[in-house]
Amino acid sequence: MTANINGFENLLRNIKSTIYEGILKLGIVKGESFGIYYELDLLNYLLGTDCTNAESMLENIKDFNDFSSARLIPITIRKEGSRFRFIASGEGVEQISKDTSSTDFLRSLIALVNTHKFDLEQVQEVFKASGQPYSCKEVDNPEFEYVFSFSDQNFDPFFYCFHIGQGHSHYHRLLEFSYRKLFD
Repeated sequence: MTANINGFENLLRNIKSTIYEGILKLGIVKGESFGIYYELDLLNYLLGTDCTNAESMLENIKDFNDFSSARLIPITIRKEGSRFRFIASGEGVEQISKDTSSTDFLRSLIALVNTHKFDLEQVQEVFKASGQPYSCKEVDNPEFEYVFSFSDQNFDPFFYCFHIGQGHSHYHRLLEFSYRKLFD
């Protein structure tokens, strides 16, 4: 295996979490595949590598399908433009739906944001109900005003970035790496 096993585990964990979030948002259609795009720098971050071009990354992840298939989540990888597309098969998506442990937190959060009409207090209530320490800060960004994150990265490693607007609110769920890039 070219990339180290921890990097593959980290990437697969991210893929599963992102697909599971999509399932909660959109539902699941039996047999339908699910694709996720990654930029080179994010893949390097997740894998713990320092590939400088697409060819070296493709070489680094050539065994990832075998790795993910052994965990019942067959994934194909395509280079599309400047990004890499990871596509979980319909069977893999079903496996993720069955196996991914979801906290009540994520289900509750998705249920709230799917209304598109929520306020800051409602978001805070969902985070409080998780029982985990978290932070909320106000930021200056054209896409969102509030950022929530959990103290325990093992519980949830994402930054939840919210725009609370009159009549239409939304959020972005970002890894710390992607969040930090927005402010660099």
